[in-house]
Amino acid sequence: MKFFRITAYTTIAALLFGGYYSLFTGTGFAYVASSTNYRLQSDSINIGGGLSTSTNYKMEDTLGEAATGTSTSASYKIKAGYQQMQGSMISINSPADIVLDALTITQDTAVGSTTWNVITDNAAGYSLSVKASASPALTDSGSGKSFTDYTETTPGVKETWSVSNAYEFGFSAFGADVSGYGTDTDCAAGFNVPSATLLWEGFETSDIEMASSSSATTSGTDSTLCVATEQETVFAPSGTYTATITATAVTQ
Repeated sequence: MKFFRITAYTTIAALLFGGYYSLFTGTGFAYVASSTNYRLQSDSINIGGGLSTSTNYKMEDTLGEAATGTSTSASYKIKAGYQQMQGSMISINSPADIVLDALTITQDTAVGSTTWNVITDNAAGYSLSVKASASPALTDSGSGKSFTDYTETTPGVKETWSVSNAYEFGFSAFGADVSGYGTDTDCAAGFNVPSATLLWEGFETSDIEMASSSSATTSGTDSTLCVATEQETVFAPSGTYTATITATAVTQ
């Protein structure tokens, strides 16, 4: 099975922090001809070839095609030839970092968001997952203090935002290909107040699927990550807290 994956990173900052960002080059797609019911992704002028199968293998070959192979330069890579170019493509943007407003003695919650756009020509679609680089995810590297990852009442089960006698950091999501995170299309119910109709959970250092599709999305589909912090009853120690979140898009 052939699959492709591409990763983008975003940094989430709470309190006083200047972030960074990474850039990824997008991919363009084209096809040769189409009709109401069919699309010809690519064509070839050759003298033979076809699909051969057995119990354990499948092979597709082409005979007599000229000027094939891989060519590279400092900036480009070309895979020439009908068989060379066959394969799904996927791209993901690298959005701006999130900078959360500071929590204070009068401001107990903060909400932020970032949006990833996934493009793929894979007919079976894609999966978009997120994970944190550390546990707990949101940490002050100078003092070693951290926010507790959002604690669900039933571990692993997303729920309406609720923090009690703690300071915690969690996430939710919305978008056309997002499911299981509630019904809102906004991260906040009001200024810096986590949405009450989204469902929230804590980050993990292993991938958590945030969005998926069972079809191609050649025009791109947005999925928005919502993050929130809250200090309830107890105050978070002063500091510069950061979390690095990895978003990975993989063809199905």
